[in-house]
Amino acid sequence: MEEEKKATVEEVRLACRQFAMLYFHFCKVLVESLGEENALPLIQKAVFELSLDRTDGARKRAAARGLACSLENFKQVNDLPFIAWSEWNPECGEVRCPYAHQWLGYYKDYPWFKKIALLYCDVIDTTNIENFSRTTSHRITKNLLNGDPSCEREYFPSDAVKDGKLSYGERKRF
Repeated sequence: MEEEKKATVEEVRLACRQFAMLYFHFCKVLVESLGEENALPLIQKAVFELSLDRTDGARKRAAARGLACSLENFKQVNDLPFIAWSEWNPECGEVRCPYAHQWLGYYKDYPWFKKIALLYCDVIDTTNIENFSRTTSHRITKNLLNGDPSCEREYFPSDAVKDGKLSYGERKRF
């Protein structure tokens, strides 16, 4: 059973690696085509809209299960495959996040990507909880992508979020 679980974790991490590579290559094409200054707002918008799409689904799953859309219930309806983050894999060293594991390797050849990798984490994690809860915001206090030994965050009530103002954009239906 332990071998089966290890194989599952490795397979899920491979899928996450593919996503991380896709994000990098889309960002690379945008930066090369438009320049970093023009690409950044487009990348931010795309990640923001991804988060809205994901968390609108999480809100529906919460409603179907009779759960409040709260910070405490978010993990129960989130669509992230937590096994890829929670299970330690010695081949990854101390980097538990499969995205960070891939993205850190791009920094040497593409130093501009660090800012864009950090942007992904900031936008997706903040918007996830803001759109899901409609009451709470978030900030990352430590990030593997910034050289910290782990990713850590804090959550806090937000009057702006309660008023429908999200940190990284407006809710628009697409």
